Amino acid sequence: MSSLGNIKNCEKCGKRYTYLEYKWCKPCQRNNLKNNFTNWTSGNEKIDNLIQGMQLKINYPKNIILEWITYNQFSNINEINKSDSATIYSAIWNNGPLNYDDSNKYEYIRSQDTKVNLKCLHHSQNITNEFLDEVESYLIDRNRYYNNNKIYGISQDSDTNNFIIVFLDGYYCEKCGKKYTNRKYKWCKTCQINNLKNNFTIWTSGNKNIDNLIQETQLKIEHPYKMGLEWIPYNQFSNINEIKKIDSTIIYSAIWKDGPLNYDSNKYEYIRSQNTKVNLKCLHNSQNIINEFINEVELYLINHNRYYNNNMIHGISQDSDTNNFIIVFLNGYYCEKCGKKYTNIRYKWCKPCQINNLKNNFKSWTSGNKKIDNLIQEMQLKIDHPCEIVLEWIPYNQFSNINEIKKSDVAIYYSAMWKDGPLNYDSNKCEYIRSQNTKVYLKCLHNSQNMINEFLYEVESYLISIDDDDDDDDDKIYGISQDSDTNNFIIVFLLNEYCEKCGEKYTNIEYKWCKPCQINNLKNNFVSWTSGNENIDNLIQEMQLKINTYKDIIFEWIPFSQFNIIKEIGKGGISTVYLAIWNDGPLYYSNNKYRYIRKYQNKEIALKFLHNSQNITNELLNKYCDYGISRDPDTNKFIVVSSNNKYCEKCGKEYEHASNWCKPCQINYLKNNFTNWTSGNEKIDNLIQGMQLKINYSWDIVLEWIPYNQLSNINVIKKSDFAIYYSAIWKVGPLNYDSSNKYKYTRSQNTKVDLKCLHNSQNITNEFLDEVKSYLINAKIYGISQDPDTNNFIIVFLNEYCENCGVKYTNIEYKWCKLCQINDLKNNLAKWTSGNENIDNLIQEMQLKINSYEDIIFEWIPFSQFNIIKEIGKGGFATVYLAIWDDGPLYYSNNKYRYTRKYQSKEIALKFLHNSQNITSEFLNEVKKYSINFDTDDFYHNDNIIKIYGISQNPDTKDYIIVLDYAEGGSCNIWISKNYNSNGFTWDVKGDLLFGVIKGLKAIHQKHLVHCDFHAGNILLNTNYIYDVRLHTYIFISDMGLCKEVHDVNQSNIYGVVPYVAPEVLKGKPYTQAADIYSFGMIMYFIATGEQPFANCAHDEILVLNICGGIRPEIKEPVAPKCYIDLMKRCWDPNPDNRPKATECYELINSFRHTRFSEAEKYRRLHISSSKKNRKSTHAQAIYTSRLLNPFTKNLPRYDNIDNNSIEFTDFTKLTDE
Repeated sequence: MSSLGNIKNCEKCGKRYTYLEYKWCKPCQRNNLKNNFTNWTSGNEKIDNLIQGMQLKINYPKNIILEWITYNQFSNINEINKSDSATIYSAIWNNGPLNYDDSNKYEYIRSQDTKVNLKCLHHSQNITNEFLDEVESYLIDRNRYYNNNKIYGISQDSDTNNFIIVFLDGYYCEKCGKKYTNRKYKWCKTCQINNLKNNFTIWTSGNKNIDNLIQETQLKIEHPYKMGLEWIPYNQFSNINEIKKIDSTIIYSAIWKDGPLNYDSNKYEYIRSQNTKVNLKCLHNSQNIINEFINEVELYLINHNRYYNNNMIHGISQDSDTNNFIIVFLNGYYCEKCGKKYTNIRYKWCKPCQINNLKNNFKSWTSGNKKIDNLIQEMQLKIDHPCEIVLEWIPYNQFSNINEIKKSDVAIYYSAMWKDGPLNYDSNKCEYIRSQNTKVYLKCLHNSQNMINEFLYEVESYLISIDDDDDDDDDKIYGISQDSDTNNFIIVFLLNEYCEKCGEKYTNIEYKWCKPCQINNLKNNFVSWTSGNENIDNLIQEMQLKINTYKDIIFEWIPFSQFNIIKEIGKGGISTVYLAIWNDGPLYYSNNKYRYIRKYQNKEIALKFLHNSQNITNELLNKYCDYGISRDPDTNKFIVVSSNNKYCEKCGKEYEHASNWCKPCQINYLKNNFTNWTSGNEKIDNLIQGMQLKINYSWDIVLEWIPYNQLSNINVIKKSDFAIYYSAIWKVGPLNYDSSNKYKYTRSQNTKVDLKCLHNSQNITNEFLDEVKSYLINAKIYGISQDPDTNNFIIVFLNEYCENCGVKYTNIEYKWCKLCQINDLKNNLAKWTSGNENIDNLIQEMQLKINSYEDIIFEWIPFSQFNIIKEIGKGGFATVYLAIWDDGPLYYSNNKYRYTRKYQSKEIALKFLHNSQNITSEFLNEVKKYSINFDTDDFYHNDNIIKIYGISQNPDTKDYIIVLDYAEGGSCNIWISKNYNSNGFTWDVKGDLLFGVIKGLKAIHQKHLVHCDFHAGNILLNTNYIYDVRLHTYIFISDMGLCKEVHDVNQSNIYGVVPYVAPEVLKGKPYTQAADIYSFGMIMYFIATGEQPFANCAHDEILVLNICGGIRPEIKEPVAPKCYIDLMKRCWDPNPDNRPKATECYELINSFRHTRFSEAEKYRRLHISSSKKNRKSTHAQAIYTSRLLNPFTKNLPRYDNIDNNSIEFTDFTKLTDE
């Protein structure tokens, strides 16, 4: 067998490089550092041990090598900050740190004259554990975050003998000496805010409120690239040109001479971008309506902080002639042609202007057929986004290089070159330009000039999928043409979706992979190879013809001459396994060359030589064979060619798990290590050894004996009669199997652990061992140790005990202790009051019910915390406002392990309850239901219930306020009305919308609650964007049980929206979950049709009687799918017992929302225009906000024959005469 030689081996030791690409050998580098230990010393054994220990832990060529750095190596030492405990200096390290040269010399070299920061700790000459702990704390961060905390080493001031920690320059700000807020950009938040504060006296708008707003935004900066607002003197603007006048506003374009402040990441300072183009929005009479002006500015700030990295708004100015205030925007906010806000700001794309351009161009072209012209014009006028294809009429003489690909009975398919090419929007030029010489695919339909309707139907079937952003396999249709010789019409597609060989659509369009052609290529290649064995040939051919994606490996017959054997790695009864190099390597499909190539030459693989060739079966190949079969020409033994990571290189056995973890080898490793440690107690040694030999998986914890000197930072948590609990740092840390790279156990240094030190356990008993074993079942126990002073044995746990109370964390991962959090809330009760005992009791009760770190802390929120922006809704019992909550709600921080107000200046909705001074306990109970454990920040576990944050009170009217999360898309009523006739409001979107609604209702019902006022107005959407992926996660149900007068205690009163209230409720029966399902059926109708139920008639006693008599809105196929209509009708069945449960509705909608809507979607696409024209007008007395309904129900019979009504479906236009 041939030998590979030292292709991947270290030239010094002959072992394989740890990192081949860097030619870096970990054992050799560690030996070099070891051999150098004698060449330096700090003079302190503990420091030497720390530095040597860190040097021997290097695992990667880019790791920083911690060093002892002699003080005379530093020059240009300058003090930058001083505190009680330390002085910070900047300095030059003359020799500089060690950096591995991976481009040339493949060795460590020094980066001379490197700028560093020195942290000189006062009185540290008498070395203490505290100093070492501080150094180690930086090392922990450095190991965790790589590039953040770069500590180069330790030094000692030769005059004071104080020890020094040496950091990479840029760790500390040279002005204030504090750590940089953003080290990458050397940006110090404290200094930047001080600079801005010091500058406050240099400018003023002349209006205190505007000055406060600007200063407030400046003091909130969190990032170098997010600046606050500026006051911009009007004389800073030149080239002022009016763009548009709209009502009380004029839009201008202008040049800002000095320009905005931008952070220069090279100079690490703010500089101005001079002569910046901006847009000015000048508001008439704004000097006299300051509050309204400020509200408008704040609204822009909210929206742009959410959607953009930088503010689109630069600042505020004032016209020196009119004194009108001006909002200064980044250029590109307003269209320079029409003055309206760009439809798409990112692309500077204005829909009205682009549609006007297309309209004006209608006279420049014609197909000669009115129906085709109408279709093209209609599609052009529907564009909603700059990236959408503009459908065109394309003259036939625009095509060149026309080549036939295939024929069918109905059409001929060609490839061609479109000379001028399609229109593509250029966001730099802000216009459409043509992509010349674009390859296209032509579908020429026979006799289509005589079958226009059929031809148009086919075109429209392709157009249906044009707007579906989530489907990459849609046909991209550019336009229509006509063959000048035959007069047959042609559909023009993007060519790169169709295979040029066979004319079929690519199996994978992105990578131009055609399954039929690839299989044909493999078939045609069968004659080019043979194994010499018919069964093997058949087997390989069968495997090749099974390819299904471009990612599939091509199974091959591989000549033995392709292999260079490295070594034998295992031998068994039926086979011997070798590690080898495959010279050419396997076939992979190239994603850019669009063909199969052998891109991984000299690939390391495993060869399994079969002792008996009869052993080759499909089952064996599927299990062991990745690449193919070969044969040893000397022995005639067949060989299975596999990935080398299937076999352990030490023993040659197949790995049992995907993590490249070999149980026999790992157990041998642990066995061989038994002699290197002992607890001094045979029973404990036996227990630990026994547990180590029981490991079954790479992720199992390896129980260890942990010497006590491995533990530092030991602090008492709590004491009991039997034990003392401590927190500590385990310096070396536990063993963790590295399955991503090194395929061996490595240690997680400086791991935080909990210690349970058992009193009088030095006299080891079976009881102690039983206790250890009891923890092994459930708890994460790392090992056993022993206190050298008391000789008491210690159980070492994963850090899972609260350091405040000593009880196990309720949530260990995020260190959340329910007991302590509740105690904190209890201790805080004295710091606030609503002034109303019932409300205080409610809030306290809700706070003490928290059960998870995800739960919202329900609060009393002072009204002074809110800045009201505008009214966003009004009903019979409440008015809702959009507002800013200055401090924002409490959230548990997963990294700080405490509650913080991380979303300051948060948008919320304030629901002002009319006449609520005398709030009832019954109403507060409804609020209580609303808040029970629905809330979560987890994107994937959202119960679709709107978050409620607390209660406040209007100090003027004394009305109470419910504080809710703000849903920017508004109610379902508004959202559907706005989006229903959009191309994007597909049945997939409808299904996703409905899924979010039923998911929320299911959550309510599973809590054994009833909504009691379920209608489209109480469904909110937290997005304006119809194309949002996972739309159902942005849907929230609100107003559970809150839609009535807050002082109303009359249980016989019926509240709601007439069409959504179940007949049995109208007749006086109490609200039930079945009544919610009835309402859900009406919501299904609204989503399907875009029209509110019974919109064309008055919502009065007549309608109530008709509903109780069985009348329902009319809907038929194909407006909605049959499965959808069937479920809807079941939901509004007059007999509550016949209605489905929320769980069944959820399961049905989830099962058919993406699979059964294709016909309804085609119908919707073809009737968008007609549905706009045919929409019924809403009756003046059709009321879709909740109100008291008793005046309309007083003449109904109570409870009788509710379950015996037959359903009649009626067109309500016949009932409308007023």
